[in-house]
Amino acid sequence: MYRQNESGSHVLGLLLAFVAIGVIGFAGYRVVMMQPSAIVPPKAVTKSVTAPAKITNTANLNQAANALDSASAQVNSGLDDSGLNSDLSNLL
Repeated sequence: MYRQNESGSHVLGLLLAFVAIGVIGFAGYRVVMMQPSAIVPPKAVTKSVTAPAKITNTANLNQAANALDSASAQVNSGLDDSGLNSDLSNLL
């Protein structure tokens, strides 16, 4: 009995797999882009500490450290991790 030459048939399978992954990826991209943005604007700044332009002594260093700590606290207070927590619990 004559056997057909099947060399190259794997290329067709790989092509179909790439097309399927591309279609699924494009559909997912469209779904994500159609959703409204869930970014929460940061809270208003209540206290502003400015860092010195040039650090020349310990007092300037302490002032710069306080400015960085203040900025970090403001960033952390504006974050809401409830959305991340719900997404992670849905995945598990």
